[in-house]
Amino acid sequence: MKIQPFTILLLCSALLLGAASAQQTQPGQGQNGQQRQLDPAQRARFQAMQPIFDLSSRVSLLPELEKNKATAVTKAQAKQLLPLLQKLQTSASITGPDATKMLSQIEDKILSDKQVTALDDLDLKRQEERRAARQKAGASGNRQGGAGFRIPGLPGGGFGGRQGQRPAGQGQQAGQGQGGPGSGPFNPFKMGRGADALKAYIAVLQKK
Repeated sequence: MKIQPFTILLLCSALLLGAASAQQTQPGQGQNGQQRQLDPAQRARFQAMQPIFDLSSRVSLLPELEKNKATAVTKAQAKQLLPLLQKLQTSASITGPDATKMLSQIEDKILSDKQVTALDDLDLKRQEERRAARQKAGASGNRQGGAGFRIPGLPGGGFGGRQGQRPAGQGQQAGQGQGGPGSGPFNPFKMGRGADALKAYIAVLQKK
């Protein structure tokens, strides 16, 4: 669970608006119940960030593999993972191509098929939990607007995971140095609880 700087809220806004444009109007979507649409520039920025969301979501699930001896990372795998995860810790910015390359390296060259399948199962479970939470929020009439945002795709115990709420318009100063989509350097592993969670997982791997 992680409270991110204001720039992460911008990413969340794009995700929430994208979901709204792809679905029928649900309770709490705007005062008039109208669908919200991403303009082409916003959609392009979001698509450019999607590989980073995918990497962040996948890395956030890696500690879950340690809960089962059959899927736990081996000493040899830990040795390969550590330089990649440490790079995520220290990089000022991660681009879409960077994220795609790193995720491919983790899943295709380091993890076993059994481990990747376990991550797929965890990811599906996570999506079901988010869907149930959204339906519950819609049924209760909660509005997203000024109450705060959560970032779909980064929940759970992770790096950029389920977000604490923050009032709209708050934290512009706090978000300086971490640009939003297409607005400058961005690394979801760099700050806050997400950085702490990544640090904790790296420590686990270093003890193997």
